Amino acid sequence: MLIGLTGMSGAGKSTVAAWFEKKGFRLIDCDALVHSLYEDRQYIVLVEQAFGRNYIKNGSVDRRKLGTLVFSDPNALKKLNETVSPFIMSAVTARIQSAKQEDIATVLDAPLLFEYGLDKFCDIVVGVTTDIETAVKRLSARDGRNETEIRSRLASQHNPAFFREHCDHILENNGDLPTLARNFEDMMEKIYIYR
Repeated sequence: MLIGLTGMSGAGKSTVAAWFEKKGFRLIDCDALVHSLYEDRQYIVLVEQAFGRNYIKNGSVDRRKLGTLVFSDPNALKKLNETVSPFIMSAVTARIQSAKQEDIATVLDAPLLFEYGLDKFCDIVVGVTTDIETAVKRLSARDGRNETEIRSRLASQHNPAFFREHCDHILENNGDLPTLARNFEDMMEKIYIYR
C-alpha cells in the first residue's frame, strides 16, 4: 500500500510522517530528496541557467535565497518546478517502484503531491491542515522567518479547502499534539491499515 501524505506548511505533516514510520511504514521524503539534489552538479547547472549565478553559493544551490524568490513570485515558482521536475520525478518514482516491487507499506511525504501528479500512484491520500494563523505562529517559531515572508509562502500553497476536496482523509491540526495523535489513530482505524 502506498499512502500519499501532503498538506500545508506548518500543519504538522512531518510529525504525522514520523508516526507512520513508527507503525512500520517505509518513508519516501520528497523534501529530503529535493535537498539532496541541491548538491547534484546537473541540477546546480540548471538552476544557475534558470535563475543566475547569484543563486549558487559555495558550489551548491542557495536554498534559502531561492526559496525566498520562488515563494514570493508565482512565475519563479513555476519556472523552478519546470526546471527540477524531471529530477524529482525520476528520484521519487524509482523509490515508489522499489516499494511496490517489495510490497512494502509506504508513505510518500510530498508537499507538492498534486502538483507533480504523484497522487495517481497512491492508494490513499492523507492531507494535514491547520488554520493560517496557527501555521504562521508555528513556522515563525520553527524557521525564524518574518511574518510577511511566511504569509507569502503560505499564499503560494493550497488552502485547507483544497486538501479537504482532494484528499481521502484529513487531519486537522489546530490544537495540541495529543489531539492530533488521537485523530491520527482514529484515521488509521478507519482505513484498516494497522501493521
